[in-house]
Amino acid sequence: MFKRPMPKPKAQRGISLVEVMVGMAIGLLASLVIFKAFTSSETFRRNVGGAADTVQTAAVVGARLNLMLEEGGAGLVQGRNIWSCLLKVNRAGSPLLPVSSFPAPFESFPKSVRVLPVGIRDGGTGSDTVMVIAANSPSSNRDIPFDSTGTSLTVSNPNGIGLKDAGQSTTDLLLAVAQDVAGGPADCQIVQVASNYSGGTPTQDISLGLAVMPAAAKVISPASYTVVPLNQGSSSYGTLLSTTNSPSAFHLGREDQPTFSLLSVNSSNELVEYDLLQRRPLQSFGENILLFKARYGVDNGVGGIPNDDAVDEWIAPSESGWSITELMDGNAATQQKVDQIKAIRIGVILRTPQAQVVDAKPTQLVLFQDLQTSRQVTVKLSSSEQRYGYQVFDWVIPLRNMKSTPK
Repeated sequence: MFKRPMPKPKAQRGISLVEVMVGMAIGLLASLVIFKAFTSSETFRRNVGGAADTVQTAAVVGARLNLMLEEGGAGLVQGRNIWSCLLKVNRAGSPLLPVSSFPAPFESFPKSVRVLPVGIRDGGTGSDTVMVIAANSPSSNRDIPFDSTGTSLTVSNPNGIGLKDAGQSTTDLLLAVAQDVAGGPADCQIVQVASNYSGGTPTQDISLGLAVMPAAAKVISPASYTVVPLNQGSSSYGTLLSTTNSPSAFHLGREDQPTFSLLSVNSSNELVEYDLLQRRPLQSFGENILLFKARYGVDNGVGGIPNDDAVDEWIAPSESGWSITELMDGNAATQQKVDQIKAIRIGVILRTPQAQVVDAKPTQLVLFQDLQTSRQVTVKLSSSEQRYGYQVFDWVIPLRNMKSTPK
């Protein structure tokens, strides 16, 4: 029987060098494409993420500044001889104001602080410093004339003093302001109502929306008087230094509520708030801020109608007559100028947290571009600064309390 021979196995063939080189070239090309796509995607993500971070920071900063600045002058605008009065504050036997020095970045702010609803210290090529002072009292702008021994106030019908809820101790602060003075305003002082003050049983005041401490007895002709003791404890604000010139008391609210703040940018590019009464430590509420500048919105009739509660002109704090030193000069004429301030315009330049890869790098940024050149702010970016992304924000904050008619 015939048998077919078994076929010989085919010789194995390897991969040629050309095929290896072609495969490597294709793999290398694919790797380059993948890495390029990944790099482009990561660059795009960083750019978008950085822009989103600046917008989010601007939203936080804007909300905080709006809440604070809109209240500028609250509770004080209808008082006489308040603007530019020299603010004196003592606590625990040590002076808080005037002060020997302020912490960074407020070292150059005047050490003798005078009362303004809002004041701006020009920072030159750096960030400005903004001061905000406002009461936080439901009694609004009602001042209360008083007689005093220095350790207590004798007042008639003291609605607005010692505002509290039943069961609470009193921590209210008062601003004592001399009313009958010749020339410019005199000194003004913050004092505190004694914690055990109770001029009677708290009664609900519908107009204020909470309980107030009424006069000790029903007010009858000629009058019924109540003595309000001042806090004389070791940690208190001390006695009233002067009782002359017919002083009046302005209720500032509970101790932790009134605003006495300085705002600026520190060396770490953080927007920080310093409490002039030192009730809380330095607080940061914004980061990656390259520059913080401000302008006064003034109702002075330049280019508009005077005294119509509308901004006629945006004035830089470096201009003659509007520097922080001039607004806090203590002159009588300055008070009318302060009453013209109706709004504050804020300009902020925010930087991305990380460097960005962009084809068109910014070389300079401009704040307040719609104003005349002398009131604009131009920032030239160095080569290292050009590696980052920037966004410019500009908004107006009305000072709502400054629309009240001053006395």
